[in-house]
Amino acid sequence: PVAGVLYAPTDNLRLYATAGKGFETPTLNETAYRADGSAGLNLGLKPSRSNNLEAGAKWRTPAGASTRLEGSAAVFHTATRDEIVSQTNLGGRSTFQNAGATRRRGLELASSLALPGDWLLQLSYTWLDARYRDAFLTCAATPCATPNVAVPAGNRIPGIARSALALEAGWRPARGWRGGVEARHLGSVFVNDLNSDAAASFVVAAAHVGYAVEVGGWKMLGTLRLDNLFNKKFAGSVIVNEGNGRYFEPAAGRTWLLSLTGSYAFRQ
Repeated sequence: PVAGVLYAPTDNLRLYATAGKGFETPTLNETAYRADGSAGLNLGLKPSRSNNLEAGAKWRTPAGASTRLEGSAAVFHTATRDEIVSQTNLGGRSTFQNAGATRRRGLELASSLALPGDWLLQLSYTWLDARYRDAFLTCAATPCATPNVAVPAGNRIPGIARSALALEAGWRPARGWRGGVEARHLGSVFVNDLNSDAAASFVVAAAHVGYAVEVGGWKMLGTLRLDNLFNKKFAGSVIVNEGNGRYFEPAAGRTWLLSLTGSYAFRQ
């Protein structure tokens, strides 16, 4: 169940609050093996269940203004019980368990500013504090048939960055040439429940240029994009609680992308 309330004090401001409950069932990989090594699925693994709260605001400048500003802000809190985490690693097989309670809380900010001359600035920021509220036992290395290391309450949940920031500045006329630059920051990411190692934070940049045309009912856009502009080396993703300590997966280096999109509007 989910319930929400929305209040509009003015034509250009909305305030809202929502509350809901949710659940996440175990995946087939998580139920594939039993911790005691016996045959069959791990049917004792329960779904995690959560209570969720969110409140926020959305606003915009009045219509007709030469400079248009739109934005949103939200705070949220999620309390989860029976969080699904790693239990054992043995012979290439991983088993999972329900670890008790966790808490996720944070805020999200987003804004876009349209300036005269077809200029557009965009910004988004997320701060997320995700932690275990109950202690539990896990395996620190493989092979490990029985959890033997304590994960203390208060450890951060792995695989989640605490902060993320994205910026973009672009020139976007309806027709002709357009372009822009982007920058993205991601905070450090712990790779295991023990918080003994982490992928470092990073900042990457990108640039793009394109050309838009309208012919008859056709709208066509060709774009050339360059990601990881400075060919930075960083971990693009992590394998959480990987039994042999091989947590890090490298991101792609400098990458070119050429795309062509089009649409046709039928006239009645």
